[in-house]
Amino acid sequence: MSHSKVTKGTSRSCPKRSERAAAMLCLMLVFAMALLIFVATSCASVVKFFTAHRHAECAIEAASLAAARELSQVVVEDPNYGLVGLSDGAPTATSSIAADGKPIPVIGINTLVSTARTSMLVAKHLNNEEYLRLARLDAANTAAAGRRLVDGLKLALREDASAPLSLHGKAVKPLTAARQAFVKSLALARTMEAVELKKFDLELGYLSQGGTTNTALTVTEQLAEVPAASIQNGCYKAFKDLAIAGQSFIFAAVGAQPSLVAKDQFVADQGKCEMPSSIVRAKAELEFAESRDRFFGDVLCSACAAPFSLTDRAAAGVMIVGLPDGYPSGYLSLADYINDPRSSRTNMEMFRAHGGDYPLDAQAQLSRDFDNGQTRTLSNVFVQGLYDWIRTAHGRVKIDSLLAVIGDRMQPSIGSMAYGQSLVYRFDKNGAVIVDGYFVSDVPNQIVHDRQVYTLGLNSLKANNAMWTIAFRDQVHNLGVANGGKHCGQLMEMDGCLRPTGSLYGKVIDSKHGDRERKSYFDGGLAVEFVISSPQYN
Repeated sequence: MSHSKVTKGTSRSCPKRSERAAAMLCLMLVFAMALLIFVATSCASVVKFFTAHRHAECAIEAASLAAARELSQVVVEDPNYGLVGLSDGAPTATSSIAADGKPIPVIGINTLVSTARTSMLVAKHLNNEEYLRLARLDAANTAAAGRRLVDGLKLALREDASAPLSLHGKAVKPLTAARQAFVKSLALARTMEAVELKKFDLELGYLSQGGTTNTALTVTEQLAEVPAASIQNGCYKAFKDLAIAGQSFIFAAVGAQPSLVAKDQFVADQGKCEMPSSIVRAKAELEFAESRDRFFGDVLCSACAAPFSLTDRAAAGVMIVGLPDGYPSGYLSLADYINDPRSSRTNMEMFRAHGGDYPLDAQAQLSRDFDNGQTRTLSNVFVQGLYDWIRTAHGRVKIDSLLAVIGDRMQPSIGSMAYGQSLVYRFDKNGAVIVDGYFVSDVPNQIVHDRQVYTLGLNSLKANNAMWTIAFRDQVHNLGVANGGKHCGQLMEMDGCLRPTGSLYGKVIDSKHGDRERKSYFDGGLAVEFVISSPQYN
């Protein structure tokens, strides 16, 4: 009997175990379903996050490129050089007109750096104190222009009310353009439906490992004194100090078109930076619209881009040395004029035109020019003319060719010198110096441009057997809107003045550009002129 009770008790406990097992199974199924739903939801969130992040990275790159493109339009007015920007610009804008009624070009900051650096190289080779003084002055002014441009770029990035405008007088809106490019890119990818833009900003800086430029070297790296590591594709590298004679020269990063650069090399410009900062970094923060998608946090993205620069197309000027009475005895090369001890002991009084072009404009007059208290010797006058002429080539100078011409006998590159001719020194398209023979009467316009300088020294040059008179005018000594006068220090137009080389009666060379255009920018023009004449024999 007891055995039957045990069996009966055991049969009653089986349903309870089954119920517990079923309950456990149901619980496991519920947990599995919850886990599956969680995993599915998490996977969806993961996919959304990484998809949004990928789209955001593409969008922020587009935004940085848009900002860089806008920055290339920024133009600041520099008191020493005129209109300065990241890019060179031809004088075509009707909103930027000089007092002479013609448009003003923009000079790129890298063109200024290349020009100043070349001037310092020439000064080093000539070993002339006055040339070195002028080169140091331009180096300091170029550094100041670079800082002035960087400050303007920062204002433009913030779209500050005081930000500089474009060459065409329009407001530059890099922040607006970048934000629009960012949102448009996300909208095309349909990512904006899932996210909201929390933060978007732009920042200016430079690259720790350097960058690229489109400013080419015109000479070998040895002559340019540039390490091979600081040259890329025949151009100077940016953000590298390419010092000459203890003077720093640093190029900004710009290219032929806006380009993405390594964001891990970006260094923000904190205001006391010596770099000509040109890199723009765009940063954005996105938040998912649905709270369930915020498990992985916000989407952060950034990208950096370098602006573009157009190629400098400004034509170099010419230097004329008029010799209507032949050569002064003992002065056969340009080097003789700048190095002869007798020239360094003869003081010259320099004058500056005011109130217009002298003597063409009725109100124009000449007044003494002190030039920061510097004493002008005859030697210094020749150095100034040589310096200012070379500067018009904007660094596109074959230094070996230039030094050879300065040291060699003054004569045409082809043919011989005829009595009564002038020598016209010019740069060819490769930066080499060419000397042509012309007749003095081919340059009849003997005016001095507004705010430019002139001197006349009667019997001031003491040659071996006579005293010679020196007349000198420099149309490009003072540059820019503020200091350069009604022509802003641009070359004097010579349309219709010079004839083809070696032709006495040939047709004069006429410009293809109209009278309202800045002909000298496209065709070249007079930079400086010396006339050495009227010997008074002992």
